[in-house]
Amino acid sequence: MAYLSLYRRRRPLTFADMTGQEHITRTLSNALCRGRLAHAYLFCGPRGTGKTTAAKILARAMNCELYPVAEPCGKCVPCKNIGAGVSIDVIEMDAASNRGIDEIRELRERSRFASGESRYKVYIIDEAHMLTPEACNAFLKTLEEPPQNVVFILATTDPSRLPSTIVSRCQRFDFHLLNVEQIGQRLEHIISEEGWQAEAEAVTLIARLADGSLRDALGILEQCSAYGEEVIDAGQVRIVTGATTADTIEALVKAAVENDLDAGLSTLEEVVFSGRDLNLFMRDLTFVFTRLLLDGGGSGKGKQAGRHGFEEIVTRYHGKIERHLLLDAVELLHEISSELRHAHFPQYILEVAFIRLVRMLHGRLRPVSVLHSDAATQSEPGQGKVEKAAGSVREEKTVLKTGAAAGPAKTADAADKNASAEAASEKAEKAETVSGEDRFSGLMEAWPKLLQEIKKRQKSTAAWLDPARLVECRGHRVKLAYSSEYSIHQIRIMEDNHRKIVEEILSAFCGEPITVKAEVVEGEIKSGETGGGTGPASESDPVPGNYKSGPAPAAPSEQETAAEERTAPGEKKPEPAKRKSMQAEEARELFGGRLVDSD
Repeated sequence: MAYLSLYRRRRPLTFADMTGQEHITRTLSNALCRGRLAHAYLFCGPRGTGKTTAAKILARAMNCELYPVAEPCGKCVPCKNIGAGVSIDVIEMDAASNRGIDEIRELRERSRFASGESRYKVYIIDEAHMLTPEACNAFLKTLEEPPQNVVFILATTDPSRLPSTIVSRCQRFDFHLLNVEQIGQRLEHIISEEGWQAEAEAVTLIARLADGSLRDALGILEQCSAYGEEVIDAGQVRIVTGATTADTIEALVKAAVENDLDAGLSTLEEVVFSGRDLNLFMRDLTFVFTRLLLDGGGSGKGKQAGRHGFEEIVTRYHGKIERHLLLDAVELLHEISSELRHAHFPQYILEVAFIRLVRMLHGRLRPVSVLHSDAATQSEPGQGKVEKAAGSVREEKTVLKTGAAAGPAKTADAADKNASAEAASEKAEKAETVSGEDRFSGLMEAWPKLLQEIKKRQKSTAAWLDPARLVECRGHRVKLAYSSEYSIHQIRIMEDNHRKIVEEILSAFCGEPITVKAEVVEGEIKSGETGGGTGPASESDPVPGNYKSGPAPAAPSEQETAAEERTAPGEKKPEPAKRKSMQAEEARELFGGRLVDSD
């Protein structure tokens, strides 16, 4: 006799021998015991879950000499013939290759003849969803009212493609995927019957790689047994299937968590050129990151991570990555898994994906509270100078307001009024400073996104604004600083057509009107120098818009600027004299002074 595959040799012969699907086997057994057989059944479910097996057991049981009975006896002539596949009354039909209307017409003609040696004539139509619409319509009447003692059993992996008129004429049974424990128990039973030896880790690995299909698990087991070793171990299973080891998965997770780009790229290169199945690799990596999202690292009921061999990895790295970052990482891995299916050279895709993953986990700004705490405990060089300069500005404003620098002496009542006004002004400035802290921190954190939004509106404005440093936020006024090498950028950003765009974007972000003031600061502004602002940052914090020691960014050409100015409706470039007067007026408002005519 020719060699039979393992899944054919070990096909269950009774409902009790089937793995899982208790909701189906119990219903069919009770119907057989009571003699309440339907004329048409529809078995739906994924591949390798027992649809054809259940159909054959049902055909044997309804033709068994002991009928009505819950299980076929397996000893009578009908049971033996049907089990051997030589019965003339049980016809298996592949609808994928016999899908036309002519085949259905032939089936209708043959179903009119009485059965030969069995009680029922059974038609098992596999892949029923492949029937054409014309064939389904021709089959409707026969399926609804078949000849006496004729039973149709339709099996399909995609019931949604069947017409509702077909589904409504059948008793529908949905087969579900098997879990790792169910497949593992069945594998251990078959290994014992075959006289083989296998490690427990290998059995669990095969059950996991089968994706809920018992037929796939038996195929992997048979392939591993032919590998040539007496004992089947996990290493052989990984060689045969291309599965990645748990140590490799952990190495990549560790590299991502610790921001080690070299180690991560080296691990990916090893995975690609060692012949591993990259789809399995991405599936396992995604599984680990999803289990890191769960409370307790997935160590609750069932210990799913342990069944898959990743329990130690999940336990070791649980809680080391913030939850919102894990959500983004899982979405990224799922996206890359789909992209790999059509990749010609997957190494580039995996390396870019890992770089994106590392940037996603480590390339964001730290929370605002951390920025404030670091700034409070660590003062940057030069910060005292800036605060001192800001203090001198406040003193000058006070002198101008109280009139102490010019004019005759005040009376006692006027002095009291000025003192009260000064106290009220200082109180207002203090409240304004406190309210500006949150706004300054929010603007600092969102500054890269704001620059991108400005770039969408007008590229030249973003180019003039790029070297600026956000240094102060008081009330509704935002102050920007340029180093002396970017003086031309400061002049251009304060022109109406550019400044108004910046003010519109910042006002929309803050939810209230914002005015922008830019000025040039002598010397290079170092990281953490705020120019007297209310939101200093430490040197280690990433600061958007920070100055670089290299050359200045390329300014937009005159043609580009002129073109954009022409496209701005209602905006005209101010005359030089008018521009100077506007700058003088802004200086007066900032320092609280007054304009005087000079000879």
